[in-house]
Amino acid sequence: MTSPRSFPSRRAVEAVVNAALAAQRRDGLADFGVRHPRLRQWIWHNWLNAVIGTLGDAVPPPERVTQAVQLALIWAISRLRPDGKVGLDGIDDNAWLHSTSWRPLLALACHHGLLTVPAFPARYRRHLQEAPVENLCGLWAVGPSTLYRYLDKAKRQLVDLFAESPTTGTHIFTLRQYCDTWLSARGLVDLDGSSWHARQADASFVAGRALDGLWHLFRSADTPAFLAALKRYGTEAAGSGQIDCMLEALSASDVVNAVEQVELSLRRANLWHLRHEVEREGEAISAAIRYAQGAGHPLQVGVAHAAMGQFLEERDRDRAMACFEQSIASFRVVIESGSDGDRSRAVDEYASCVVHLAWLYLRRNNPRAKALLDQVLNINGHHSIGEETLAALEQTWGEYWRCMGNPLRSLEHHHKALVIFQRLGHQRSIFNTYRNLSLIYSDAKQYELAIEYGKKVLEAATALPIEPEVLSGACINLGVAYFSLGELDQAINFYRQAIGISQQAGLRAHQIIVQYNLAEAHFERFKQRGDPEDESNGDFYAAAAARLSTEDKAHAQADAARALKREVLGTGDGPDRLLPAEHAAHFAEMAEVERLRLSLASPQSPAQQVRTHLAIARAYVNIATKERETALAIAARHQVSDDFSADLDELRRSFERELTREQQWDARWQQGASELLQPAQRNAALRRLMTSGAINKSGYAEVCGVSLATASKHLGLLADRGLLVQTGKGPSTRYLLPDSLN
Repeated sequence: MTSPRSFPSRRAVEAVVNAALAAQRRDGLADFGVRHPRLRQWIWHNWLNAVIGTLGDAVPPPERVTQAVQLALIWAISRLRPDGKVGLDGIDDNAWLHSTSWRPLLALACHHGLLTVPAFPARYRRHLQEAPVENLCGLWAVGPSTLYRYLDKAKRQLVDLFAESPTTGTHIFTLRQYCDTWLSARGLVDLDGSSWHARQADASFVAGRALDGLWHLFRSADTPAFLAALKRYGTEAAGSGQIDCMLEALSASDVVNAVEQVELSLRRANLWHLRHEVEREGEAISAAIRYAQGAGHPLQVGVAHAAMGQFLEERDRDRAMACFEQSIASFRVVIESGSDGDRSRAVDEYASCVVHLAWLYLRRNNPRAKALLDQVLNINGHHSIGEETLAALEQTWGEYWRCMGNPLRSLEHHHKALVIFQRLGHQRSIFNTYRNLSLIYSDAKQYELAIEYGKKVLEAATALPIEPEVLSGACINLGVAYFSLGELDQAINFYRQAIGISQQAGLRAHQIIVQYNLAEAHFERFKQRGDPEDESNGDFYAAAAARLSTEDKAHAQADAARALKREVLGTGDGPDRLLPAEHAAHFAEMAEVERLRLSLASPQSPAQQVRTHLAIARAYVNIATKERETALAIAARHQVSDDFSADLDELRRSFERELTREQQWDARWQQGASELLQPAQRNAALRRLMTSGAINKSGYAEVCGVSLATASKHLGLLADRGLLVQTGKGPSTRYLLPDSLN
């Protein structure tokens, strides 16, 4: 049986074309599908459904199928026209009498009753009741064999047309246009027809025919409604190229304003996203940002930057967070001064961005996520937030409780989200929720349900385009479930599928996770079977996971990957549990503090203990400095510095002792090294020593603007004069300020 989506052989297509032409000739199109049930599904899926969906209720049901087959046949034959027009009307006398390039089409259409040969008595006088073949032979002065060669050529061209995959979209789009023209020409639909198209769109969406509904909204010239529907039904539309034709036609028309161009670019980006075309998706979002900035519309600027944030979530989380923060700033402008309609949408988009930021903080094990989620709940208490955003909020709460080690509460939130998405009919989010449920059921040790939900995503991917991060995540979660069941071969198989998808789509975060999981699975299989290839593969994937984690500053994941071979299955809470707040905000400094605290537990000389405590103090000074600079940057960006003057004064007083120490060292260096350094060089070197605690030869050369040889000479002289203390040897040589100013 030929599947509706499979592609039949050329021989099968030729049989269908011949049967359709024969049925047309004997006026038997009504039973055409009944006579050829083997190919019925393919014909209907690829061609006739589009025609019937375009005709809507303008053609009564008893006649609809017959009319659809005939229109598809006329459209296909008209594609053989040398002038490129659609339909069989408007063929001039020159084409009938003199142009041989028209003869295959004319012979085929006349022989099967789709055209009548005009009378040309000056050229040829036909007999009464003369067959079209004889009429054309006389008109063109050719023999029957030549005429049948024309017929054969036209049939071959027709088979070529139907043998092409219609998923390119151009064929179906022009077929719909022809049917639409046919309806208008016969007065079945007004030339304007917007209200009729709107009714057909509603009926199509209710019946589950998304592409038909989108076509009718496109023809109704209701661009906002079309773009809103495309946002909702993007998953169903992405598999057909005809939607691209609609978008191109809209983009080139003069009915789309600058704001709608933003939304149109974002819808195009979503289609590329579903088709796993990463580069084109990024280009479309960038175009949306340019349109929004050009229009000077803060709401659309926020929407476009939020889309870029979502695009970067699994690729570059630092940039993603910056995009969401920029969106939030734009939405605040609208909330404070926009119109009522814009303000309402801005509140919803603002809440959505906060949810995305919370998700990103969860991915970094940062407990700030809970404060953001609570903020959204507070927003919802004062403003109406859309159901889609509320469902995303439930999803993120589910992830929060998963990271807190409470899978039962996590499942409760995710199932609430699933109910909302199913009520909305939001296929894209439904599959994403299935993906998340698969992971959480594994955490809850309900592995059969984990596998069931993961496979729901993979099954849907055989019929619909699924986002790469959802597909990759489902494969990862299936691997986790099978690993937990001890079925390592299955686990490795799904992990390898995931790594292929994530690498193709550039999903960096997924690559880190799946490489860690692959290393774990290979080490476990090596432990059971002793195959050295598993050990080698485990080493390779663990090193790759550690490298990518370090590059992304995901230090907990990097440490876990490095320790994986020793621990095999790992210990403790793992890399996806929330860190203490200060560790999340200042990981490098707090890790250094912990290291120094541990070193104090070992016997040390009094001098070394002093240096260790001073190093801890420097780490905390660095943290304080970073927090101060962050506060000043936010105040400057929002122009509210006066409101914090008292706080800043108090903070300055806290820093006075450190600043006084810097001034004292500046005076001492001015006295002891004035011939070596200019004031600017002296200030730069001292500032580096105060903030970093030490300086090396290359650092001194950089801040003072001298050569390495001069830097080495200066540092030696400064040490000899008691202005610096040398520590370490060779490449490890560092210079510190003495512990005492005396």
